[in-house]
Amino acid sequence: MDNKRISEIVEEEMIKQDANRYRDMRKILTIPKSIADELDDIFNEFVRIKNSRSIWGLLWRAEEIDDETRMRLEWLLPDENQVNIAVAYLSGKALGVDLVKVVEGIDDNY
Repeated sequence: MDNKRISEIVEEEMIKQDANRYRDMRKILTIPKSIADELDDIFNEFVRIKNSRSIWGLLWRAEEIDDETRMRLEWLLPDENQVNIAVAYLSGKALGVDLVKVVEGIDDNY
């Protein structure tokens, strides 16, 4: 094999690796900082009032905290995908791990 062919193979492999990294990067769950901050406020209020870190309890019993909290959650999480991302985000916080990356400057229609 000549050097030109070797460099072409190396270049092809680097392009494949870059494509794979990009594809993997797109699989990361993200949430806008503004939404994360609002969820944090709601979750911290829930923990304080109910003395519980249960995400299921928060979402299931939001109306028991108060109507404003339920309405805030409905506004923040208007569809099922957003609810799922919020559950992953809050679960990660409750467990002390980052399951969802908080990002600045993206559209709030995550």
